[in-house]
Amino acid sequence: MRGSDSSSILRPMAACLASLLLVAVPVRAQQASSGSSGKDSQPVVKTFGAEGGFRSEVRSTTVGKLTEDDRKQTSLLVALVFVHVDKAGDFIDAGEPKSALKDVNKGLEAIKTIRTMLPRTTVVTKTTAPDGKATFEDQTEYQDGRIPLFAAVMHAETLAPILAARKNAMEVAGYHVAESELIASEAIADIDPIEVYLKRAAKEIQDNKPEVASKSLALTLVRGIEVRVSKEDSELVSARDAIGLARKSLEENNPAQALVNLAVAKQRLRVYGEFLSASERSEVDQMLREVAHLEDQLRQEGNRKATQAERNQQGSTLTSWWNKINGWFKRHL
Repeated sequence: MRGSDSSSILRPMAACLASLLLVAVPVRAQQASSGSSGKDSQPVVKTFGAEGGFRSEVRSTTVGKLTEDDRKQTSLLVALVFVHVDKAGDFIDAGEPKSALKDVNKGLEAIKTIRTMLPRTTVVTKTTAPDGKATFEDQTEYQDGRIPLFAAVMHAETLAPILAARKNAMEVAGYHVAESELIASEAIADIDPIEVYLKRAAKEIQDNKPEVASKSLALTLVRGIEVRVSKEDSELVSARDAIGLARKSLEENNPAQALVNLAVAKQRLRVYGEFLSASERSEVDQMLREVAHLEDQLRQEGNRKATQAERNQQGSTLTSWWNKINGWFKRHL
């Protein structure tokens, strides 16, 4: 289903994502209620039309609410869906359709679990004539299945592999892939088309159509992921990755390497600031001052070994910068 360079590219990514999410989510997340178990929201009612004429009322009610921990879980589950897509493709290439079908079904199980967590909205529309009699009534239910991928996790270890796999999938599905200078800053998974193509692949495997099934699996990545890009964000992505690497260096008690990473982050942040208005640039300037302060701390260590408390504080500072930069991406989306 894919070239040799990209075979099984998603599995290391998902393992990294899983470990980082499990570390990042507090124990209390295990006790958090799922989105579907929350209280129903108050109905939102809108009316159209003048008194005495035709009038339409649209009433929408949402059941459930996602917590931040729920969002992390859905992101993790979607990542695992793509892992099973990848494994299914490997089994098809190896001529093992039964094993491929098991992985496709595992992906569908994960989608089913995600749906139980996501809120559902019911919309009731009613139109009445001037005499008060109903002329039209309709009720529909929908669920927003778009899930941001890899929030607060290193771009280089998560988003980049999924985009590489997606590029390969586009070639398998017959799409022309053109290189671009734009840098992807966010990926949104849509479980609706992912589910459609997984079900299609399952049937094609059962019907002994492995080549067609491979294309359907590829389309889960092509149609199931929306990539958002911004030329301005290219420098921001680099700065964010450098900060993440600096944090990792300090976790390994390597301040010299952290200083190298911080120097890269500062250079990228300065370039990024040139795209911004004066008010927006002030936030970047503040971060640059904070980065310089941390650099001074690391240089002053000299031959003295920093305490674990100091390292923890430095790690928290780097994490706060990481989270702040993630918020800045929204400026260009």
